[in-house]
Amino acid sequence: MKSRLSRRSFLKSAGCTAVGAAALAHHWPAEAEEAQKKPSFRSYWAEDVRRPWAGPEYWTNPMQDWRVQDGRLECFSPGGDRNVFLLTREAAARPGDLMMSVHLGKIGVEMPKQGFVGFRIGIKNPMNDYRATAIYGRGMNAGINADGRLFIGTLEPSTMRADLSRELVLRLHAAPSAQGYRVSLRAEGVDGQHATEISREVAADWIAGGLALVCSSGPVKPSPVAFPAIKDFNFYPPDQQAGGTMTYWFRDWTVGGTKIDRHEERAYGPILFTLYTVSRNTLKLSAQFPPLGEGMHMAELQLRSGAGWSTIAKEKIDHDACNAVFRVTGWKPKEDQPYRVVFEFAGAPGEVRRHTYGGTIQHDPVEKQKLTVGLLTCIWDFGFPHTDFTTNLAKQGPDILLWTGDQIYEPVGGYGAIESRVPDLIVPAMHDFQRKWFIFGWSTRDLLRDIPSVCMTDDHDMYHGNIWGCGGRPTNPALGQGAAAVGTVRYGDKEYAIQDSGGYKMAPRWVNMVQRMQTAHLPDPFDPTPVLQGISVYYCDLLWGGVSFAILEDRKWKSAPKPLLPEAKIVNGFAHNPEWREHDTTAASDDPDAQLLGQRQLDFLESWAADWGGGTWMKLAVSQTVFGCIHTEPHGIFTDSHDPDEAVPPVGVYVQGDHLVADYDSNAWPQHGRNAGILKFRKAFAAHLSGDQHLASMSHYGVDEFCDGVYGVCTPAISSIWPRRWWPPHEGKNPLYGKRNTGDYLDKFGNKLTILSTASPAQYPGPGLEGLRLRATGYSILTCDKQTRKTTVSIWPRWVDPAAADAKPYEGWPIVIDQTDNGLWGAEWALDAVETPEFHDPVVQVQDESNGEVVYTLRINGTSFTPKVRKPGTYTVLAYDPDGYFRKVKNGVKARKMEDA
Repeated sequence: MKSRLSRRSFLKSAGCTAVGAAALAHHWPAEAEEAQKKPSFRSYWAEDVRRPWAGPEYWTNPMQDWRVQDGRLECFSPGGDRNVFLLTREAAARPGDLMMSVHLGKIGVEMPKQGFVGFRIGIKNPMNDYRATAIYGRGMNAGINADGRLFIGTLEPSTMRADLSRELVLRLHAAPSAQGYRVSLRAEGVDGQHATEISREVAADWIAGGLALVCSSGPVKPSPVAFPAIKDFNFYPPDQQAGGTMTYWFRDWTVGGTKIDRHEERAYGPILFTLYTVSRNTLKLSAQFPPLGEGMHMAELQLRSGAGWSTIAKEKIDHDACNAVFRVTGWKPKEDQPYRVVFEFAGAPGEVRRHTYGGTIQHDPVEKQKLTVGLLTCIWDFGFPHTDFTTNLAKQGPDILLWTGDQIYEPVGGYGAIESRVPDLIVPAMHDFQRKWFIFGWSTRDLLRDIPSVCMTDDHDMYHGNIWGCGGRPTNPALGQGAAAVGTVRYGDKEYAIQDSGGYKMAPRWVNMVQRMQTAHLPDPFDPTPVLQGISVYYCDLLWGGVSFAILEDRKWKSAPKPLLPEAKIVNGFAHNPEWREHDTTAASDDPDAQLLGQRQLDFLESWAADWGGGTWMKLAVSQTVFGCIHTEPHGIFTDSHDPDEAVPPVGVYVQGDHLVADYDSNAWPQHGRNAGILKFRKAFAAHLSGDQHLASMSHYGVDEFCDGVYGVCTPAISSIWPRRWWPPHEGKNPLYGKRNTGDYLDKFGNKLTILSTASPAQYPGPGLEGLRLRATGYSILTCDKQTRKTTVSIWPRWVDPAAADAKPYEGWPIVIDQTDNGLWGAEWALDAVETPEFHDPVVQVQDESNGEVVYTLRINGTSFTPKVRKPGTYTVLAYDPDGYFRKVKNGVKARKMEDA
């Protein structure tokens, strides 16, 4: 195509042409003037509004550096590549003209020293999705350098300067030419005087794409630049550091021309997305909004009523978390219920716009014989907007989604993270997190609006690489945690002293905001009493489709190992003292004062395990991470710091020379706390579901013996750059046929684990980003069968279409587990059979008469059940209906060896 000239050709032969002020009147294209009169888009920011959010038509990068004030959009906090992307307009690939104009002016009296202000056009991104383009896109800059020089793509020498100390109108026009497109840029005073203009020939494909305003500090580099192959962090645009002197405001931004396409459907907000759960006839639904500024803002929840809608609840939008949380009791619809959230929002002058956003609240699927559960974790923005993942997950038809944590990572969206408890930085840090959370919702909203979802916080949600919550205390203030990290990617930071001291490094207001945003739609907490610093809790149970889920916080009470084990010299969860690593970590590291779940959650589990009301027929425990350390590293490496750089083998190749490592971030430590939790799960026959480790695994926990605990399912990361691996140097005892790294193992902490399958990094073929395939990313699907009381576990690569004829999960799956093997696998003692011909599917509870302890509780399938136990003794056996009056009790039942039963 003749119009496609290389960038180098243009730099050599088609440099910018400066036009003198006397010639401007007739040079500026007439079609630009016409387009100016009837623009396709015109911005409007009300004079009386002050808020961080620009509006539904825009995406600001980053949000915390922008605000609406005095009828303008202001970039008040300087830094590299601060920009606002226009979501609802795009320059098409077809021939046509493009016009943009904007009023702009300096904020404050300090004149800029380095940087530019102006436009960006032709914005593109290799993911070929407008959402990715809005956040990570790159295009051609055209604007005014800090010294007043105008430029298009490349800053050229010029004697003509615009006066950046005064309000200016900046205009851009692009029209087809013989060589591609001729772009003209003009700056003038608001009275049309003191004008400066340049023009340039550029390639046609430099014009098509997204549009943005830019206020960037730092050197003006040539643009556009070619995209590198997406790998690790390089999909973030460069030069995003905070600092500099470019602070400018914008108003009256207009866009027009025959090249412009309208995309009103791409607006994001003011209702961004929703999350909901239904449990025990109570609906909890959270509607997420952007920060709307001061004042009281109300939202309504409406249900479809015939041909119209009826309001069932109104709620105030929380100022910090920016969400409205609706709680509706007595929720008993037998059919799926369409809903919508309604919010009135000021638009153009005198206009009040009524915004709605909705979906479908599923009815409680108690009639289903099989309940499908999606288990999910760790969604970095590598691969955003994750269309392959969301599409393939939806095809699995999940009845409920469990997001176990790390819905965001610190680098998400670029521009680093604001990690500080300094009072003046708390609000910017809140806006920083909100933007990352909005990115999560942008990619998953079509799942969340219709499918009930559990959402839990983990370490990266709290801006920690690892977190040991220590009951909510603050991290050690003597370690310099007041310092802010602004505009710097902190992922992989070596300065771990703050987090390793234990507690929360962010302010409690910030922590509570995050928890409300992610978890406010969960059922009410078992005990809502806050922990230290007034930090809220959310551990609870959820009943859906007859399956009861214990939602746990396995970080909040967990002790920090570094202060308890100073000899180990722990950094980021790994012992750096070689002598410590060499001796028996089982005895040495299990400090009796260390906590894992904490007594409050152990008490909750005791109560939950015995409660089988509401038709419960299965129980599952859900927390952030696995109760074992399924982790190996190459010879000579004892931490995970090299994980992103370790070689990835071909599929099917077993890596030699690895050894087991001890990671105190895993729930393998403290061992006694790990075992206490498993014993509580065992009382409910509840498999344990988790994530965080970036390694798909299926194991059977052991406490006193191998497999005497419950099954553990650890789902792989949806997207990460920190892969984990399991290539132990020796084969475990009792391995599965042909599976070298399966069988009975003692992890590095001495915990008993029977490994059934893992999915370590490998050179998997397939579509999408290679970095996602090589790191064995994906998700888990559990199918719980009411009739057989078995659960089928399948762990799927994210890029595999499950509807395809040849679709398969990762090798080693699916795995089918029996409900009662979560605690009674290998049990050798039996009690007298329980017979209840007068009542079908009663709940059976076994109590140890020697201490009055409940051994376990279970809803049986049918009218006959032979209880098993793990040791001899005398027991009481109850059979009853927890929702009615049926009850049978038999005391003094002696256990007999199975061969004698």
